[in-house]
Amino acid sequence: CYTMEEEKLKYIRGKYSSGQKEATKKYNAKAYDNITIRVPKGNKAVIQKYADELSISLNRFVISSIEYAMEKNIFKE
Repeated sequence: CYTMEEEKLKYIRGKYSSGQKEATKKYNAKAYDNITIRVPKGNKAVIQKYADELSISLNRFVISSIEYAMEKNIFKE
């Protein structure tokens, strides 16, 4: 079992075989839904910096923020 950083390094160094890439793609399609968000230019860097300060990924920050908003009914009237 590899850490996330080790997995990233393997990918960056190009050591994933085409079979591994295909297996990962198949797993991700089965395990995850994709959501694309668009933010004004420059906002991604600001959000990323904030997530970095919290020592969490941008993805985790977005998911946690959505979950918090839903839990607290922030957008319900």
